[in-house]
Amino acid sequence: MEYMYLDVKYEDFDDIFARLGVWILDGDERYQPLLNYCLKEKSVEHSVAMIVLDMSKPWTAIQALERWTKVLRDHLDSLKISPKERKEQEEQQVKFFQQYADPEDTTQVNQAADEEKVLLPLGETVLSENLGLPLIVVGAKADGFSQLVKENDYHDEHFDFIQQHLRKFCLRFGATLVYASSKDGHNCDVLYRYIVHRAYDQPFNTPASVVDRDAVFVPAGWDNEKKISILYEHMSSMNPDDVYEERIVEPLSRKPNHEQTLISAEEDQIFLLRQQAHLGKPAAQAAPASRPAESAIKTQRSPGPDRRASTTAKKDAPKPGAQAGETVLASFFQSLLQKKPAGGAAGRAAGGAGANPAPSQADVKAAFQSMKKS
Repeated sequence: MEYMYLDVKYEDFDDIFARLGVWILDGDERYQPLLNYCLKEKSVEHSVAMIVLDMSKPWTAIQALERWTKVLRDHLDSLKISPKERKEQEEQQVKFFQQYADPEDTTQVNQAADEEKVLLPLGETVLSENLGLPLIVVGAKADGFSQLVKENDYHDEHFDFIQQHLRKFCLRFGATLVYASSKDGHNCDVLYRYIVHRAYDQPFNTPASVVDRDAVFVPAGWDNEKKISILYEHMSSMNPDDVYEERIVEPLSRKPNHEQTLISAEEDQIFLLRQQAHLGKPAAQAAPASRPAESAIKTQRSPGPDRRASTTAKKDAPKPGAQAGETVLASFFQSLLQKKPAGGAAGRAAGGAGANPAPSQADVKAAFQSMKKS
């Protein structure tokens, strides 16, 4: 778990009046017990939960939301909060949702100032899974939508289908939906000011925005089923009730795997033993098997005295200089094996009595020259 804090300033001044602690839990639900250090019984009513999605991979969005809301629900249920306090926390979220006033709607703003304002009942699906604390769903990396259009052939109806599913999910929890991008800077300031608004009840006058597909902002209390149904008009090949994972499918990787293969070097002793075995073979065994067979065929077809056969035999016969050079090289590699410290007595036993003396550098050089001439 990581910890950081945000300096909270007044909207019209640069003075810092609070520091908002931020606990970041790694993307693994196995770390759920660490929530005991940041979300306790006394801090629930002063906390704001936030779930961050990777919108460059939208096929993981709904599963991630289901997984992390369950983690949050299980942790809240494990806290020793009395039923009365839990009910008060849930009623506070319902009241906040009902009292939302759209900054662009002047009639709602005037009604908000009236203390006798009648609160309208919520829809059937709104806050059906009330957690008792504010929840913000952040669609990070929204700048990746352009990449989805280029590589995965996404169209407007794909993004509308994704948005309507996320907004329906947020309605169930009374959550706020924000698409943000640190790369393009979209909605980063809006997200910061909204967090301060929910945590410290500071003024917030930014209206909802659902026009730009990569800068969606749906505050809690603004959305409803009727507004979401507007997105259905652009869905020609999709049905809003289709299963999310069946429509937004993870694409097959089109990029080849450029992972570097690890090349391990052969050990010196194995290499030298292999060279010694090769050089120690007689010339007749080292020669390819196809050449004697070919010369035998030529011998059978040639009439009279077999001059061609004798010529071929002379060519295949190893020259004295070449054979001597191979012998010297074999002795040279054997000396390298003997000089390699192989571990005390075992190494000395390999080069003990009866071993051939190591050839000098002059002998090795002469052997190489002899092999080049041959």
